[in-house]
Amino acid sequence: MNGSIFRPALPALLGALALAGCHDAAKGVGAQSAESHAPGTTMGVVPGSCGSYPKGAPGVINTYCNGPAKVTVSVDGKPAHSLTGGACSQGDGSSFTLNLGVLGTRELAGPRPDYLGLKTPVGQGEFDGGSLIVNVDGKSYVVTAGHGSVSPTGGSFAGTTRRGHKVQGAFTC
Repeated sequence: MNGSIFRPALPALLGALALAGCHDAAKGVGAQSAESHAPGTTMGVVPGSCGSYPKGAPGVINTYCNGPAKVTVSVDGKPAHSLTGGACSQGDGSSFTLNLGVLGTRELAGPRPDYLGLKTPVGQGEFDGGSLIVNVDGKSYVVTAGHGSVSPTGGSFAGTTRRGHKVQGAFTC
């Protein structure tokens, strides 16, 4: 995701976007096209693979499926989800972003695959006030005041949603 997605108006933007992402191949969530959903397929019961959502397809803003980043994320202490294929990016030293999966809108119908997007107010080191979007098991979680640490090789994050869900994780770039 480029830095322009996260601006001071983040809560309003997040309310307008429905976010989607990659499935966890290690959990065996993938499905045949008749069972899965991706642009141009039947309405299935499980999400399609990350690569089946091409950028520019209806409801697909961007995809992050083939990069080196890996993340493990847990919501409310439940078993962690592992996602791979993402991208880390440091801005001009004043920001850091991490994305894994498919960034989509409400136009992207069907079951939501996993997605994670993190934007921090620092390019390296400890941070407070980071924005985190997580979509796992078909549910979306938005943290607008996360904290953690970032570096060119990885980091960690934690925060609580407005509804009290605790989200935490770690990643490598």
